[in-house]
Amino acid sequence: MTDIRRVQDMLLENGNKEAVFDVSKLTAFEVTVLSTVDGTQDGTQGGTQGDTQSDTQSDTQGDTQGDTQGDALDIWIEEQIRRNPKITTEELARISKKGLATIKRHIAKLAHIKYVGSGYSGHWEIIEDDAEM
Repeated sequence: MTDIRRVQDMLLENGNKEAVFDVSKLTAFEVTVLSTVDGTQDGTQGGTQGDTQSDTQSDTQGDTQGDTQGDALDIWIEEQIRRNPKITTEELARISKKGLATIKRHIAKLAHIKYVGSGYSGHWEIIEDDAEM
């Protein structure tokens, strides 16, 4: 329970609301972290047109920024694998300071990169497209 208190304290220190912990399950627990964004703020700055314009700008910026950063991460991952075919996803996550799930998600969409073998004895292979060579 001290870990729960520590998480609560950290959330409050960062300006967040306390999380809701459900520890009633036998083999797992559930944590709900509440948004710090006040839902009443939407629509108070500039009416409908302002909201639509703001949402569109935000979506476009987010999509472009996400795509650009995603492409850069994909290129970086491929470069790291070329340098060290035995690199683990955990190492990639640590070096890139990204989450393990993010690294795995990016690798999964890179169809030309495959893991051959199993566990620690396996390695990555990059399938070169003959048309590009």
